[in-house]
Amino acid sequence: MRIKTKITRLQELNAELKNKISELERQVSMNDSVNTELNELLKEKALLETLIDTAPEAIVQTTTEGVIERINEQFAKEFGYTREEVIGKNIDDLVVPPELRNEGIGFTKRTANYENISTDTYRINKNGEKIYVSLIMQPVMLNGEITALYAIYRNISVKKKDDDTRSVIYNISAAALTMTEFSDIFNSIRDEISKIWDTKNFYIVLYNKDTETLTLSLFQDEKDHFEEVPVKNTITGWLIKQNRPVLLKEADIDELERRGEIALVGTPCKVWLGVPLSVENEVTGAMVLQDYNDENIFTNEDLRLLSLIGNQIALAIQRKRMLNNLILERRKAEEAAKLKQQFMSTMSHEIRTSLNEVIGINNLLLQGNPREDQMEYIKTLSFSANHLLNLVNDVLDYTKLESGNISFEHAKFDIFEFADELKRSYSFKTRNKNLDFIVDVDKKIPHAIIGDPVRLNQILSNLLSNAVKFTSRGCIELIINEVSRSDNEINLSFVVRDTGIGIPAGKQEIIFESFKQASDDTTRKYGGTGLGLSISKKLVELLGGSLNVDSTPGEGSTFFFNMKFLLLTSEEEKKVVGEEELRWDELTGKKILVAEDNKINFFVANKFLTKWGILVTHAENGKIALDLIKNNKYDLVLMDLHMPHVDGIEATEIIRSSDNPEIKTLPIVALTAAIMSDSEKKLDELDIDDFILKPFKPRDLYTKILKYAR
Repeated sequence: MRIKTKITRLQELNAELKNKISELERQVSMNDSVNTELNELLKEKALLETLIDTAPEAIVQTTTEGVIERINEQFAKEFGYTREEVIGKNIDDLVVPPELRNEGIGFTKRTANYENISTDTYRINKNGEKIYVSLIMQPVMLNGEITALYAIYRNISVKKKDDDTRSVIYNISAAALTMTEFSDIFNSIRDEISKIWDTKNFYIVLYNKDTETLTLSLFQDEKDHFEEVPVKNTITGWLIKQNRPVLLKEADIDELERRGEIALVGTPCKVWLGVPLSVENEVTGAMVLQDYNDENIFTNEDLRLLSLIGNQIALAIQRKRMLNNLILERRKAEEAAKLKQQFMSTMSHEIRTSLNEVIGINNLLLQGNPREDQMEYIKTLSFSANHLLNLVNDVLDYTKLESGNISFEHAKFDIFEFADELKRSYSFKTRNKNLDFIVDVDKKIPHAIIGDPVRLNQILSNLLSNAVKFTSRGCIELIINEVSRSDNEINLSFVVRDTGIGIPAGKQEIIFESFKQASDDTTRKYGGTGLGLSISKKLVELLGGSLNVDSTPGEGSTFFFNMKFLLLTSEEEKKVVGEEELRWDELTGKKILVAEDNKINFFVANKFLTKWGILVTHAENGKIALDLIKNNKYDLVLMDLHMPHVDGIEATEIIRSSDNPEIKTLPIVALTAAIMSDSEKKLDELDIDDFILKPFKPRDLYTKILKYAR
């Protein structure tokens, strides 16, 4: 602004001088005061002209039509013209590039029409090189009339390049993170680089240290074409060994060749600008710009900017490779997890199917009034089969917890009946070891609560089993107390206490880890997989609590946790408390189709079904089941999901898509021994009424048939 003020003042002084000189010419004699005033004006004019001429910005004075009348030294230096070359020429013809011709003419007209211009744009010098400038144009007025136009050009090319470089670096980083293919990333890099330099002779190479070769991932050249070259004797190879940015002109390249450090490959160029792509001093490649015509096209400033971009490209390549490796590893892990789940699902089905046969026949033997000497064998078989089932369930639950695919139900149940069932289950074991088993449930707790009784049973069963296992004298206690209550939620504490061997302080953390025991000989002495506590802890945490232990070696252990449950209304609570015991005679005469390919499994199920008065039809696969359903009426289908020819899933889908309403709405309860997450997902997607896991409990089978049968 000071320069513009000085320019205006200079114009005013010129006008004043003209007036004074005219006045003096009319006067015959001059007095001393006039001479003094004239000298002061001349001195001020000379000072202002000197200041403007030596200003760091390029300044030009033109007529209102844009014809140049005066320039300062910086204008001559910036645009490469002498005063003689520009005076009398039109500014818009001289420094405005052809593509901005309309812009330049428009600025001149607007300024001549009393408008001030301030903008960032670019102009060209005498050699046609682009110069980015901050342009200010302003009319100079005297006595209300425009006498001239002034334009001030401040060179912002360095700032513009810095800004462009920052933008390029950001865009390259974004491309590396969002684009999947390296070829797309390199093309994006080329497009970004072209915003600053001409990329008609530009390439990016990747360096393979093992084979000592250079792969030209991106190669753009006016004269040559390469895809892969050896590192040895190339300029790029020399650059990679130097591991520093270089600007080589023709003479420098000739000197390197003369010394035998390189052997030129391809067409010689006038200038070669290259930067290594390296991270932590490890070179992964190089980026090169070259020109065949003008050795002065690149400067050390270009080298600096290209180095900044090269560093970012190297980081981008490294990040992309790491990301690709992570994606590859994740895919491998996902594939391994998928195969693992498929394997576990298959094993689940095979093992539980066999267990279903053993436990089912064992249940039949128990109901057949065995002799006293046979009962001991049957109970031993029952204990071993259920123990094996618990081990299988632990392994499968651990796998589901590990993959994060475990689900919880919200069912209403009576906490007092739940505790009584646990007492009945473990009383036999505690009596055999002469242990007292105490179950204490806070009487203030409502009978009706909502939660996951199956998972709660699993947690407490693990804790009680351990308590019985590691206690040889004394007692086992299960204590359930109310901690707090709101309108619709209750917080209960669960404590399992024993007088067993206890756990050393240093081992109280590791017992919750998978496959870990308190000591190396625990498994040998007491058995177990080391999964029970790990599974229980994870289940408690997933249900919002925390499983902890307090133990003293030789005195016993106390495991405790809190868990929240939803409360029922008073009417719902009465319904839960008032539920009657099963009569076992309410299914007499029902017609049920059992689609089951395993003969022993059908034998077991059929024994129970016929005992309950059910009329049973057997189908050995899904195809036979579909034929039977077309020609007969059934009250319910028990559908095994794994069968030959047509499996239970496909058979169910065919039934549900039937045009016959009687068939379409036929109740279906699925039978499955596979309890992995993929099986559960299929069950969720399948239009069935319910499902039963093998090996099934007779009570569960009865209640579900009773619930869904027509």
